[in-house]
Amino acid sequence: MVLSQSELTEELSRLNGWEEVNGEIQKTYRLETFPEAIQFVHLVADLAESLDHHPNILIEYRNVTLTVSTHDEGGITEKDITLAKGCEELV
Repeated sequence: MVLSQSELTEELSRLNGWEEVNGEIQKTYRLETFPEAIQFVHLVADLAESLDHHPNILIEYRNVTLTVSTHDEGGITEKDITLAKGCEELV
């Protein structure tokens, strides 16, 4: 079920740096080196596979931008929040 705006606002207030962008949630992680950025992406991939919920990933040198929404639900759901929380635990 798609989160209401108030539910989303509450969830995002607990997630450092995550924000709503065009109906999705997004964060850019800035790693120390390119190899660390790639290692982080591998960890995110493992997490996403375990949750069967996959983000869009943009790698720009040391910056990794994750963008998440639940396409089959048509918006942002608890699945997206769970993935975002898991990513926060990886860094």
